[in-house]
Amino acid sequence: MSTPTQTETSNSQGLGRLSDLWNEYLPYWFIAPMVLVMVSITFFPGAYDLYLSLIEEPTTNIFAAEFAGLDNFRTAFTRGGAFHSFVITVTVVVSALALESLLGFFLAALVAGVDDSSSIKSFYRVLFILPMAVAPVSLATIGRLMLNTEVGIIPYVINSATPFASPAFLSDMPLLTVILLDTWNWTPFMFIIFYAGLSSVPDTLVEASRVDGAPLWRRYVHVIIPYMKPVVFVATLIRMIDLFRTFGVVYGLTQGGPGTATQLVSINIYEQMFINNQVGVAAAIAVVYLVFVIAIANIVIAKVGFEGVWD
Repeated sequence: MSTPTQTETSNSQGLGRLSDLWNEYLPYWFIAPMVLVMVSITFFPGAYDLYLSLIEEPTTNIFAAEFAGLDNFRTAFTRGGAFHSFVITVTVVVSALALESLLGFFLAALVAGVDDSSSIKSFYRVLFILPMAVAPVSLATIGRLMLNTEVGIIPYVINSATPFASPAFLSDMPLLTVILLDTWNWTPFMFIIFYAGLSSVPDTLVEASRVDGAPLWRRYVHVIIPYMKPVVFVATLIRMIDLFRTFGVVYGLTQGGPGTATQLVSINIYEQMFINNQVGVAAAIAVVYLVFVIAIANIVIAKVGFEGVWD
């Protein structure tokens, strides 16, 4: 039979172990609620989407649904236009990402080169950020009006100020129009990150390269850009993943048309789900698309890596 002293000692030892565990894993206890929230809003919808892709018709009783195997996946890539939409999406992502990165870095380099005491530097910073503040639906509406062949300002300027006839942007070159509009909208995002990265480059490195006689392009290629590798990597990775999620601007501008010329994967999923009522096909495309994007992101991370990002 234990005495009160032994019981108190045992309780104090137990509390001591709990206190040690709490202190040792304190950061993990703090992030645990957020991890649980993220798991609940990602794992369960993902699991339900996988379930929908493997059944014929969804029912209120998930155990009563008839198993369809890979039929929905076969339908998605034979009659659902999934492969075509993947090609269109990859084209938009690669083209827009390249343009936004180049233009964003060029603008950031121009603004970073302006004297800090000049008030025009603040003006340029605000000016280049403005396009990012426009909502996707508003941007698509404004784009349709500006590109309209009858009342649009852009065709009017081309017809009146150049010897060339303005093309019908939304019907003759819809994919290029989508890429350029997205570039105009999101180049400011790359500009902000690249400008912050350029501002963090030590002046001593730039001055040393200048003293060594390196021309401007060599200073950027061999000094500034290598120093900014972590910034460039993170900005490119974030923007690439975001481009794969593009929907509102393209759907508001072209609705995936004409035909399927601008039918991104996100638009194809929407049409299969809400227009064609092919729930299983839409879920199958979504599953494949999720795996595809995760694979691309991991390949980029594996090839480039996070070395220096957290330093």
